[in-house]
Amino acid sequence: MMPRIAAAALFATLSSSAFAQQRPLKVLLLYDMEGVSEAVVHKHTSFAYPAEYAVGRASLTADVNAAIVGLKAGGATEIVVVDGHGSGNANSPDVLEDQLIAPARMGYRDTPFDIYMDSYDHSFDAIVAVAMHAGAGNPTGFLSHTYTFQDVEYQVNGVPFNESMILAAGAARVKVPLIMVSGDDQLEKEVRRMMPWIRYATVKHAVDRGKAESVGREEASRRIEAAAREALQRLADAKIPDWPGPYRFALTFQDDAQARLAALVPGASQIANTLAVQIRAGDFEEGYRLSTQLISFAGSAATLSARAAVINAQPNAAQLRQSITDWTYDRFLDRLPPVVPSATPAARLRFWGAR
Repeated sequence: MMPRIAAAALFATLSSSAFAQQRPLKVLLLYDMEGVSEAVVHKHTSFAYPAEYAVGRASLTADVNAAIVGLKAGGATEIVVVDGHGSGNANSPDVLEDQLIAPARMGYRDTPFDIYMDSYDHSFDAIVAVAMHAGAGNPTGFLSHTYTFQDVEYQVNGVPFNESMILAAGAARVKVPLIMVSGDDQLEKEVRRMMPWIRYATVKHAVDRGKAESVGREEASRRIEAAAREALQRLADAKIPDWPGPYRFALTFQDDAQARLAALVPGASQIANTLAVQIRAGDFEEGYRLSTQLISFAGSAATLSARAAVINAQPNAAQLRQSITDWTYDRFLDRLPPVVPSATPAARLRFWGAR
């Protein structure tokens, strides 16, 4: 017969274990696309190239499902998926939603939301980020950038920031830890340097900013699954980054037109004799949201420059420019035909993250 004290201790241990196993665990799974295991050229990440995009989309789905399998094995009972890429596909998320493994589901909303600040709340226990990429200023990381292709550098208090760090800093406001990331070997170096406690799955080698080499489908899935499982199993050891304010966000852009336009954001200033624009904030969220305004202004200049360059390269460039001038005057003089409202009721928009 087992001694009464030993029996009581065993019962307490088993009860505690059963309680731990039954405790609901809610995880946010945010994905990007540049860090997809089999995305090795930029066309794999863009809706503008249908054949290549289909390859990248299938690989993204496999990466996300591998993370889901690992999270389930680690004890996750609810997994909310958010699209953090924005390939240009306005019809559906980049992941193949009908192939997602339960209990994962897309986190649909009726209004737009910021993926890095608004995707989570206190109800979440952890965040994993799949298919992420190196930050702006990394000369080797595959398609390295931070939030936009217009910034050459994105720094907070003099430290280069990537999107995984933005996500972790944003979630720190509600004490939800980022516990696992996947991507190329250049992002791994950045994560190890700034957030060494995070589990990382390296799924490809970055040859340069325009080319990568995958480790292969089965190996990539194995690495992602293992990292997600171990990260959630060791949730008690997860850390929240402590990057104290106040904050100075400094973004360096590609040309002077972008920098000058970004500097028009209230509170922003262009750093003398550079293409960098800075803005200060008392807390991280405020600074981040202001930085997206800098990016939006600079993006307008970048779009105008791109359109001008493409038009100027055409054999009928002069005629196209004249047509643009004529159209502008016609609108000013109310000569354009009226816009006829559609007879079909507008469909209710749903938002799944970046669009």
